[in-house]
Amino acid sequence: MSFTRPLAALAASATVLLASACGATSVAAEPTAGATASATATAQATPAEFPRTVDVPGGRDIEATTVTVDTEPVRIAALSYEAAEVVAALGLADRLVTVPEAVTNPILTNHLDEMLAVEHTSATESTTDPEQILALQPDLVILSARHGLEEGAGEVLAEAGVPVLVYPNSWHTVDAMITDIELTGAVTGADAAAADLAATIEAGLVPVANAGAEDAPRVLILSNQAGIPFVTAGAAFPLELVALAGGDDVSDEAGAAFTGPITAEQVVAAAPDAILLIDMNGSGEASFAPIMANEAVGTTAALQNGQVLLLAANETQALGLAGTIDGLAQIAAWLGTDA
Repeated sequence: MSFTRPLAALAASATVLLASACGATSVAAEPTAGATASATATAQATPAEFPRTVDVPGGRDIEATTVTVDTEPVRIAALSYEAAEVVAALGLADRLVTVPEAVTNPILTNHLDEMLAVEHTSATESTTDPEQILALQPDLVILSARHGLEEGAGEVLAEAGVPVLVYPNSWHTVDAMITDIELTGAVTGADAAAADLAATIEAGLVPVANAGAEDAPRVLILSNQAGIPFVTAGAAFPLELVALAGGDDVSDEAGAAFTGPITAEQVVAAAPDAILLIDMNGSGEASFAPIMANEAVGTTAALQNGQVLLLAANETQALGLAGTIDGLAQIAAWLGTDA
Protein backbone atom coordinates (compact mmCIF):
# COMPACT_ATOMS: atom_id res chain seq x y z
CA MET A 1 0.00 0.00 0.00
CA SER A 2 1.33 3.45 -0.91
CA PHE A 3 1.03 6.23 1.63
CA THR A 4 2.43 9.03 -0.54
CA ARG A 5 0.04 11.99 -0.83
CA PRO A 6 1.41 14.85 -2.98
CA LEU A 7 -0.02 18.11 -1.61
CA ALA A 8 -0.18 19.76 -5.02
CA ALA A 9 -2.31 16.98 -6.46
CA LEU A 10 -4.68 17.11 -3.51
CA ALA A 11 -5.09 20.87 -3.66
CA ALA A 12 -5.82 20.69 -7.38
CA SER A 13 -8.84 18.46 -6.73
CA ALA A 14 -10.73 21.37 -5.22
CA THR A 15 -10.13 24.06 -7.87
CA VAL A 16 -12.50 26.98 -7.51
CA LEU A 17 -13.55 29.27 -10.34
CA LEU A 18 -14.42 32.69 -8.93
CA ALA A 19 -16.76 34.82 -11.00
CA SER A 20 -16.26 38.55 -10.59
CA ALA A 21 -16.75 41.76 -12.50
CA CYS A 22 -13.16 41.53 -13.69
CA GLY A 23 -13.62 38.06 -15.13
CA ALA A 24 -13.08 34.48 -14.00
CA THR A 25 -10.05 33.77 -11.83
CA SER A 26 -8.74 30.29 -11.06
CA VAL A 27 -7.80 29.73 -7.40
CA ALA A 28 -6.47 26.48 -5.93
CA ALA A 29 -6.60 25.94 -2.17
CA GLU A 30 -3.06 25.41 -0.83
CA PRO A 31 -2.23 24.20 2.70
CA THR A 32 -0.61 26.90 4.80
CA ALA A 33 2.79 26.38 6.38
CA GLY A 34 1.71 27.31 9.89
CA ALA A 35 -1.20 24.94 10.36
CA THR A 36 -2.07 24.25 13.99
CA ALA A 37 -2.87 20.90 15.56
CA SER A 38 -6.36 22.04 16.56
CA ALA A 39 -9.24 19.87 15.37
CA THR A 40 -11.31 23.00 14.77
CA ALA A 41 -10.07 25.55 12.29
CA THR A 42 -11.01 29.23 12.25
CA ALA A 43 -12.78 30.58 9.20
CA GLN A 44 -10.74 33.22 7.41
CA ALA A 45 -11.41 36.84 8.27
CA THR A 46 -11.34 38.11 4.69
CA PRO A 47 -14.69 37.78 2.87
CA ALA A 48 -14.82 34.99 0.31
CA GLU A 49 -15.62 35.83 -3.30
CA PHE A 50 -18.98 34.75 -4.67
CA PRO A 51 -20.51 33.60 -6.93
CA ARG A 52 -18.16 30.69 -7.43
CA THR A 53 -18.25 27.41 -9.31
CA VAL A 54 -16.49 24.44 -7.76
CA ASP A 55 -15.22 21.48 -9.78
CA VAL A 56 -16.10 18.20 -8.05
CA PRO A 57 -14.02 15.24 -9.30
CA GLY A 58 -15.64 11.99 -10.28
CA GLY A 59 -15.55 8.91 -8.09
CA ARG A 60 -16.76 5.35 -8.09
CA ASP A 61 -20.22 5.43 -9.69
CA ILE A 62 -20.15 9.24 -9.47
CA GLU A 63 -19.51 11.46 -12.47
CA ALA A 64 -17.43 14.61 -12.26
CA THR A 65 -19.60 17.69 -11.93
CA THR A 66 -19.66 21.29 -10.80
CA VAL A 67 -21.48 23.10 -8.00
CA THR A 68 -22.30 26.78 -8.38
CA VAL A 69 -22.89 28.81 -5.23
CA ASP A 70 -24.18 32.34 -5.87
CA THR A 71 -23.71 33.85 -2.41
CA GLU A 72 -21.75 32.92 0.68
CA PRO A 73 -23.79 30.17 2.41
CA VAL A 74 -25.28 31.04 5.78
CA ARG A 75 -27.87 28.24 6.05
CA ILE A 76 -26.09 24.93 5.52
CA ALA A 77 -27.89 21.59 5.65
CA ALA A 78 -25.37 18.85 6.47
CA LEU A 79 -27.11 15.58 5.68
CA SER A 80 -24.28 13.21 6.57
CA TYR A 81 -22.07 12.82 9.63
CA GLU A 82 -18.87 13.81 7.88
CA ALA A 83 -20.44 16.91 6.33
CA ALA A 84 -21.58 18.16 9.73
CA GLU A 85 -18.18 17.57 11.29
CA VAL A 86 -16.24 19.28 8.49
CA VAL A 87 -18.47 22.36 8.53
CA ALA A 88 -17.99 22.62 12.30
CA ALA A 89 -14.24 22.04 12.00
CA LEU A 90 -14.02 24.91 9.52
CA GLY A 91 -15.51 27.25 12.11
CA LEU A 92 -18.94 27.44 10.45
CA ALA A 93 -21.10 25.52 12.94
CA ASP A 94 -23.29 28.56 13.53
CA ARG A 95 -24.41 28.31 9.90
CA LEU A 96 -25.75 24.76 10.24
CA VAL A 97 -29.54 24.48 10.07
CA THR A 98 -29.74 20.69 10.32
CA VAL A 99 -27.45 17.73 11.04
CA PRO A 100 -27.97 13.97 11.49
CA GLU A 101 -29.13 13.22 15.03
CA ALA A 102 -26.24 10.79 15.53
CA VAL A 103 -23.66 13.60 15.57
CA THR A 104 -25.11 14.84 18.85
CA ASN A 105 -23.60 11.69 20.40
CA PRO A 106 -20.21 12.47 22.00
CA ILE A 107 -18.85 9.13 20.80
CA LEU A 108 -19.19 10.33 17.19
CA THR A 109 -18.57 14.06 17.28
CA ASN A 110 -15.59 16.18 18.23
CA HIS A 111 -17.86 19.26 18.25
CA LEU A 112 -20.54 18.29 20.76
CA ASP A 113 -21.55 21.75 21.94
CA GLU A 114 -21.86 23.01 18.37
CA MET A 115 -23.94 20.02 17.28
CA LEU A 116 -26.28 20.31 20.26
CA ALA A 117 -26.84 23.95 19.35
CA VAL A 118 -28.14 23.11 15.85
CA GLU A 119 -31.89 23.58 15.91
CA HIS A 120 -32.94 20.73 13.63
CA THR A 121 -31.78 17.11 13.27
CA SER A 122 -32.73 14.19 11.04
CA ALA A 123 -33.26 10.77 12.60
CA THR A 124 -30.99 8.90 10.18
CA GLU A 125 -29.32 9.54 6.84
CA SER A 126 -31.59 7.00 5.14
CA THR A 127 -34.81 8.66 6.33
CA THR A 128 -33.97 12.23 5.30
CA ASP A 129 -37.10 13.94 3.91
CA PRO A 130 -36.17 16.47 1.20
CA GLU A 131 -39.37 18.43 1.75
CA GLN A 132 -38.49 18.94 5.40
CA ILE A 133 -35.00 20.06 4.37
CA LEU A 134 -36.46 22.54 1.86
CA ALA A 135 -38.68 23.97 4.59
CA LEU A 136 -35.51 25.02 6.42
CA GLN A 137 -34.59 27.21 3.42
CA PRO A 138 -30.98 26.05 3.08
CA ASP A 139 -28.68 27.89 0.70
CA LEU A 140 -26.27 24.93 0.57
CA VAL A 141 -26.67 21.18 1.09
CA ILE A 142 -23.70 18.87 1.69
CA LEU A 143 -23.91 15.08 1.83
CA SER A 144 -22.06 11.81 1.35
CA ALA A 145 -23.11 9.37 -1.37
CA ARG A 146 -24.52 6.82 1.05
CA HIS A 147 -27.91 5.23 1.80
CA GLY A 148 -29.26 6.65 -1.48
CA LEU A 149 -29.01 10.23 -0.23
CA GLU A 150 -27.50 11.50 -3.46
CA GLU A 151 -30.21 9.87 -5.60
CA GLY A 152 -33.07 10.74 -3.26
CA ALA A 153 -32.90 13.90 -1.20
CA GLY A 154 -29.89 15.22 -3.09
CA GLU A 155 -31.58 15.16 -6.49
CA VAL A 156 -34.84 16.66 -5.19
CA LEU A 157 -32.99 19.50 -3.49
CA ALA A 158 -30.84 20.19 -6.55
CA GLU A 159 -33.93 20.27 -8.78
CA ALA A 160 -35.42 22.82 -6.37
CA GLY A 161 -32.47 25.09 -7.11
CA VAL A 162 -30.45 24.50 -3.94
CA PRO A 163 -26.69 24.03 -4.47
CA VAL A 164 -25.82 20.46 -3.46
CA LEU A 165 -22.29 19.14 -2.87
CA VAL A 166 -22.11 15.34 -3.01
CA TYR A 167 -18.74 14.09 -1.82
CA PRO A 168 -17.15 12.02 -4.63
CA ASN A 169 -15.84 9.24 -2.39
CA SER A 170 -16.64 7.17 0.69
CA TRP A 171 -14.13 8.85 3.03
CA HIS A 172 -12.14 5.60 3.10
CA THR A 173 -8.62 7.05 2.85
CA VAL A 174 -6.65 10.06 4.03
CA ASP A 175 -6.56 11.28 0.43
CA ALA A 176 -10.36 11.11 0.27
CA MET A 177 -10.70 12.94 3.58
CA ILE A 178 -8.47 15.79 2.42
CA THR A 179 -10.28 16.07 -0.92
CA ASP A 180 -13.62 16.38 0.86
CA ILE A 181 -12.32 18.94 3.34
CA GLU A 182 -11.02 21.08 0.47
CA LEU A 183 -14.31 20.76 -1.42
CA THR A 184 -16.22 21.83 1.68
CA GLY A 185 -13.96 24.83 2.07
CA ALA A 186 -14.47 25.70 -1.59
CA VAL A 187 -18.29 25.70 -1.53
CA THR A 188 -18.52 27.53 1.81
CA GLY A 189 -15.81 30.10 1.15
CA ALA A 190 -13.70 28.76 4.02
CA ASP A 191 -10.77 27.94 1.72
CA ALA A 192 -8.03 28.99 4.13
CA ALA A 193 -9.54 27.15 7.09
CA ALA A 194 -9.87 24.03 4.93
CA ALA A 195 -6.23 24.31 3.85
CA ASP A 196 -5.15 24.60 7.49
CA LEU A 197 -7.18 21.56 8.52
CA ALA A 198 -5.95 19.54 5.53
CA ALA A 199 -2.34 20.43 6.37
CA THR A 200 -2.83 19.34 9.99
CA ILE A 201 -4.21 15.98 8.88
CA GLU A 202 -1.53 15.59 6.21
CA ALA A 203 1.16 16.11 8.81
CA GLY A 204 -0.43 13.92 11.48
CA LEU A 205 -1.67 10.88 9.58
CA VAL A 206 1.63 9.44 8.42
CA PRO A 207 2.69 5.77 8.47
CA VAL A 208 4.91 4.40 11.20
CA ALA A 209 8.42 3.47 10.10
CA ASN A 210 7.68 -0.23 9.65
CA ALA A 211 4.20 0.05 8.10
CA GLY A 212 3.68 -2.73 5.58
CA ALA A 213 6.17 -5.11 7.21
CA GLU A 214 5.72 -8.79 6.39
CA ASP A 215 5.49 -9.69 10.08
CA ALA A 216 2.93 -6.97 10.86
CA PRO A 217 0.42 -7.74 13.63
CA ARG A 218 -2.74 -9.32 12.25
CA VAL A 219 -5.64 -7.03 13.15
CA LEU A 220 -9.38 -7.60 12.94
CA ILE A 221 -11.58 -4.51 13.27
CA LEU A 222 -15.07 -4.79 14.72
CA SER A 223 -17.68 -2.07 15.22
CA ASN A 224 -21.12 -1.89 16.84
CA GLN A 225 -22.77 0.49 14.40
CA ALA A 226 -25.98 -1.51 14.25
CA GLY A 227 -25.94 -2.47 17.92
CA ILE A 228 -24.39 -5.84 17.10
CA PRO A 229 -20.82 -6.81 16.18
CA PHE A 230 -19.90 -5.87 12.61
CA VAL A 231 -16.61 -6.59 10.87
CA THR A 232 -14.99 -3.62 9.13
CA ALA A 233 -14.02 -4.64 5.60
CA GLY A 234 -13.80 -3.39 2.04
CA ALA A 235 -13.35 0.38 1.70
CA ALA A 236 -13.36 1.85 5.20
CA PHE A 237 -11.21 4.50 6.87
CA PRO A 238 -10.31 2.42 9.98
CA LEU A 239 -8.56 -0.05 7.66
CA GLU A 240 -6.29 2.75 6.43
CA LEU A 241 -5.67 3.90 9.99
CA VAL A 242 -4.58 0.40 11.06
CA ALA A 243 -2.33 0.12 8.00
CA LEU A 244 -0.71 3.46 8.83
CA ALA A 245 -0.16 2.16 12.37
CA GLY A 246 1.69 -0.88 11.03
CA GLY A 247 -1.10 -3.44 11.33
CA ASP A 248 -2.29 -5.97 8.75
CA ASP A 249 -6.07 -6.19 8.23
CA VAL A 250 -7.34 -9.81 8.23
CA SER A 251 -10.97 -9.22 7.30
CA ASP A 252 -10.36 -11.11 4.05
CA GLU A 253 -9.44 -14.21 6.04
CA ALA A 254 -12.71 -13.83 7.92
CA GLY A 255 -14.42 -14.12 4.54
CA ALA A 256 -15.64 -10.52 4.63
CA ALA A 257 -15.58 -8.37 1.51
CA PHE A 258 -17.73 -5.61 2.96
CA THR A 259 -18.59 -4.25 6.38
CA GLY A 260 -21.40 -6.28 7.94
CA PRO A 261 -22.38 -8.73 10.69
CA ILE A 262 -19.72 -11.25 11.72
CA THR A 263 -19.90 -14.63 13.44
CA ALA A 264 -17.61 -16.16 16.03
CA GLU A 265 -16.57 -18.73 13.44
CA GLN A 266 -15.36 -15.97 11.13
CA VAL A 267 -13.32 -14.36 13.89
CA VAL A 268 -11.63 -17.67 14.64
CA ALA A 269 -10.92 -18.21 10.93
CA ALA A 270 -9.24 -14.80 10.74
CA ALA A 271 -6.86 -15.80 13.56
CA PRO A 272 -6.17 -12.21 14.64
CA ASP A 273 -3.23 -11.20 16.80
CA ALA A 274 -5.20 -8.15 17.87
CA ILE A 275 -8.82 -6.99 17.75
CA LEU A 276 -9.75 -3.33 17.50
CA LEU A 277 -13.26 -2.51 18.75
CA ILE A 278 -14.81 0.71 17.44
CA ASP A 279 -17.64 2.11 19.57
CA MET A 280 -20.13 3.84 17.27
CA ASN A 281 -22.96 4.42 19.72
CA GLY A 282 -21.58 4.73 23.24
CA SER A 283 -22.51 1.24 24.42
CA GLY A 284 -18.85 0.30 24.87
CA GLU A 285 -17.75 -3.31 25.17
CA ALA A 286 -21.23 -4.62 26.04
CA SER A 287 -22.47 -4.76 22.45
CA PHE A 288 -19.44 -6.82 21.42
CA ALA A 289 -20.15 -9.53 24.03
CA PRO A 290 -21.86 -11.96 21.61
CA ILE A 291 -18.50 -12.31 19.86
CA MET A 292 -15.91 -11.53 22.51
CA ALA A 293 -17.43 -13.83 25.15
CA ASN A 294 -17.54 -16.77 22.74
CA GLU A 295 -15.42 -19.69 23.94
CA ALA A 296 -13.84 -20.33 20.55
CA VAL A 297 -12.96 -16.65 20.07
CA GLY A 298 -11.30 -16.83 23.48
CA THR A 299 -8.71 -19.21 21.99
CA THR A 300 -7.43 -16.67 19.45
CA ALA A 301 -4.05 -15.04 20.00
CA ALA A 302 -5.77 -11.67 20.41
CA LEU A 303 -7.80 -12.84 23.41
CA GLN A 304 -5.10 -15.08 24.83
CA ASN A 305 -2.65 -12.17 24.90
CA GLY A 306 -5.16 -9.51 25.91
CA GLN A 307 -4.64 -7.63 22.66
CA VAL A 308 -8.06 -5.96 22.48
CA LEU A 309 -8.45 -2.19 22.22
CA LEU A 310 -11.69 -0.20 22.42
CA LEU A 311 -11.69 3.24 20.77
CA ALA A 312 -14.42 5.76 20.01
CA ALA A 313 -15.67 6.42 16.50
CA ASN A 314 -14.44 10.01 16.61
CA GLU A 315 -10.90 8.65 17.01
CA THR A 316 -11.06 6.02 14.29
CA GLN A 317 -13.66 6.91 11.66
CA ALA A 318 -13.13 9.56 8.99
CA LEU A 319 -15.69 11.85 10.63
CA GLY A 320 -13.16 12.29 13.44
CA LEU A 321 -10.97 14.35 11.06
CA ALA A 322 -7.94 15.60 13.05
CA GLY A 323 -9.13 13.52 16.01
CA THR A 324 -7.96 10.42 14.14
CA ILE A 325 -4.36 11.59 14.59
CA ASP A 326 -4.63 10.66 18.26
CA GLY A 327 -6.41 7.45 17.26
CA LEU A 328 -3.49 6.52 15.03
CA ALA A 329 -1.04 7.13 17.89
CA GLN A 330 -3.09 4.97 20.26
CA ILE A 331 -3.29 2.10 17.75
CA ALA A 332 0.44 2.21 17.01
CA ALA A 333 1.27 2.21 20.75
CA TRP A 334 -1.12 -0.71 21.32
CA LEU A 335 0.40 -2.74 18.48
CA GLY A 336 3.91 -1.86 19.60
CA THR A 337 4.78 -0.49 16.17
CA ASP A 338 5.49 3.07 17.30
CA ALA A 339 9.08 2.43 18.37
